[in-house]
Amino acid sequence: MLFAYLSDSDSVNVTSVYEIYPIGWFSIKQRLANHGFETKIVNVASLMLMHPEMDVERLLGRFEAPVFGFDLHWMAHCHGSVELAAVVKKVHPEALTVFGGISATYYAEELITYPSVDVVVQGYDTLDPVTELITRVRQGSRDFRSIPNLLYKVGGEVRRTGFSHTPDNNYNNVRDDWSYYREAADGGPSAAKLIMTLPNTGCAHDCGWCGGSRFAYRNIMGVRRTLVQKDNDLVVEELRTMREAAKRTSIYALQCYSENRTRMHQYLDAVRELGYKSVHFEQFSLTPPDVLKKMGEATDSYIMLSPESHDLRISKAAGRGNYTMEQMEEWIPRALDAGVKGIMIWFFIGMPHQDRQSVMDTIAYSERIIRKFGGRAALPLICPMVPFLDPGSQFFEEPDKHGYRIHHRTLEEHRRAMVEPLWYRRLNYETDWLSRRQLQDVSYEAITRLVEIKGEYGVLPAGFCKAVLKTIDETQELLGEMERALLLDQELPADLRDAVLRYNRKVLSYTNDQIMPVPRPLGGRWFDDATVPPQLIQDVLAASAGRTARVRS
Repeated sequence: MLFAYLSDSDSVNVTSVYEIYPIGWFSIKQRLANHGFETKIVNVASLMLMHPEMDVERLLGRFEAPVFGFDLHWMAHCHGSVELAAVVKKVHPEALTVFGGISATYYAEELITYPSVDVVVQGYDTLDPVTELITRVRQGSRDFRSIPNLLYKVGGEVRRTGFSHTPDNNYNNVRDDWSYYREAADGGPSAAKLIMTLPNTGCAHDCGWCGGSRFAYRNIMGVRRTLVQKDNDLVVEELRTMREAAKRTSIYALQCYSENRTRMHQYLDAVRELGYKSVHFEQFSLTPPDVLKKMGEATDSYIMLSPESHDLRISKAAGRGNYTMEQMEEWIPRALDAGVKGIMIWFFIGMPHQDRQSVMDTIAYSERIIRKFGGRAALPLICPMVPFLDPGSQFFEEPDKHGYRIHHRTLEEHRRAMVEPLWYRRLNYETDWLSRRQLQDVSYEAITRLVEIKGEYGVLPAGFCKAVLKTIDETQELLGEMERALLLDQELPADLRDAVLRYNRKVLSYTNDQIMPVPRPLGGRWFDDATVPPQLIQDVLAASAGRTARVRS
């Protein structure tokens, strides 16, 4: 399979593998620590990217624990999580494998049938069920009948405890601790860091494609109240755990668009007091003047807008559309005058009523924004919705109503799709206006033209643009060769497989994003592994190398 370059990541700074875990892991780890349990978070994907020759089975064999937890939050992990659990069951057959997350909750009945899965914990806040589960296991019991939100196996028989734990306040009510990360970034103490804050779960809004929307949370979690907030004092305390490192740390403020003014002002006061380097704020609407002023005073603030399309009809159909592009253009100078350092304007490919011409009209509108505001103060970006339309979302559940066709419905269908050689065949959807192949083609056409525009206006240096465009050309050429080979012979010849391998090694050896598409070495990110001792990694690598040498000899 080809890990095709799209230049579609944002400030998260990940590769096509999407080697990030949900920030809720911190809350689970902290709650278990508060109850006397030692918990480690191991990012196996990150380790595999930094050490491609690593023997994962040998690595996991060195771990000792009665319980191994796996996130199936985003569907991008539907293949790897189940396969990794199978490796754990092979090397630790007596250990309990536990899954959780939005996607695990949606597909709980199917997920529990996999031999590598012992327990599925359903819900958006699983602190209490998980803590009780671990307590029972440590006591030597596998009787989980009184623990809510579980599907688990007894002698191969699936048992269910009912989905009754749905708290409507004090969401994930622990203080996440960033102390491990204060000095963990590559490049020494002066290196920049990026953390995330998540003050709530669910959403008050209804974007049709989103598995975290109001519709999806009601559908998946069975709740009426779809926005559950965390104690804001705990969020502020989390910011304090970075201490002096805050001054060289940036924040990606997730879902802050659902915060009220009081909570938002309190958050910004803490950011200013602690001296955080910068914050990127997701905003659903055009930020009001009082919040803009606080943002400008607090730090170097950047606002992320997501109208999805320049066309108001498409924007509304996608679940946005609460401001026009004319209103946005009038608002941008006010935001900049208030001290906001920059605004990123994200457009999406794969929306209702959006055909190729509409996508390219969005690119033409992006040129207008760059010409009017210079490109740095207001930066347009575009990406396709890949690899999946979220199960549980309106468009997935009611496709005919919104002009969608769904190609993969079950968890297993999505898992098989994840290893399709061609990425357009991994997509679980197409629309009445764009087929899956057309979605692929227009994505590269749009990104190519937007990069060209940014080069023409000096938003990006010419050398950067040339490198990005060269990679896109190489990607499209490889995709074409792969498609022709699969059509003719149903398999890839050896020389093409070697070319794909070389390509994958290159694009997975660094990260970049559209904002500044400079190749950056892996490591030093908050979600990179900070648990496995360097000596253990070296031991595993040495053992793997020795085994390879013996096989070759």
